[in-house]
Amino acid sequence: MLGFVCAAAVALTAACGSSTGPAADSPSMGPSTASPESPEPTTAETPAPAAPAPAAEFVVTIKDFMYDVPDSVPAGSTITVVNEDAEPHTVTAAGNKAFDINVAGGATETFTAEAGTYELVCLFHGNMKGTLVVELP
Repeated sequence: MLGFVCAAAVALTAACGSSTGPAADSPSMGPSTASPESPEPTTAETPAPAAPAPAAEFVVTIKDFMYDVPDSVPAGSTITVVNEDAEPHTVTAAGNKAFDINVAGGATETFTAEAGTYELVCLFHGNMKGTLVVELP
């Protein structure tokens, strides 16, 4: 009887084509429906990338023969000078002249300053004064 069971087991294994696992045509071994890659996310699942923060604008405005200066500016930033007067002016660092920007009437100029506190003067109009603080970032 034992010989018959062994013979049946050998015959069954030969018929299935494998001695180590389920038959190839078994439903559990059918084609896989899972993709090896993860499915593409939908727009509802993935948030849109954040827009880059706009660069900070630092503006020195000249109007009515006066400077309007930001409280402080990070070193290396671009500083825009807007002259709203019809007369030409300068934005000059008094004493060391670390910068000396000439701005025609109604014009705009830009410059960059290193860290420090600068007393501003207009070389054309001695009554124009201000202070620009440029800080390390």
